[in-house]
Amino acid sequence: AGGPVLGSVFLGFIALIGLNATLGLFDSFSRGQADMTYHFVPGARRFRMSHLYAAFLWGVIAFGILILLFGPADGPGAILDVLAFLSTFAMGAYCVVLLLVNNRMLPRPIRPRWWSNLIIAFGAVFYLGMLFYSLIEYGVVVS
Repeated sequence: AGGPVLGSVFLGFIALIGLNATLGLFDSFSRGQADMTYHFVPGARRFRMSHLYAAFLWGVIAFGILILLFGPADGPGAILDVLAFLSTFAMGAYCVVLLLVNNRMLPRPIRPRWWSNLIIAFGAVFYLGMLFYSLIEYGVVVS
């Protein structure tokens, strides 16, 4: 609809967004793992936090490169399919866990109101319902 110039601009923006998201994920994973290792693994304090961070960061980068080079025969498309399934499942499961924790473990005065629970329950039904619908509709589940 916009021609080749707008298509290229759109692709450039999508590439920047993807790069930003990837770097953010790698950074947050590496920071979390370095922090947990530094504080909870015996003997890890002999390393500086920045060295632990660098080790985890380069480890996850190397792991990603190995998966892209020697991973599934279907290539990155198969990886994206798995990630799409896992992210939808994680969101639906998170809604269920959130409902259970909010309504069973929190003290009564700070529990969420009924309408908040209704919205979270709708999210759980939506994510898990669409996940199972997609699995059945697109032939992933044997009929």
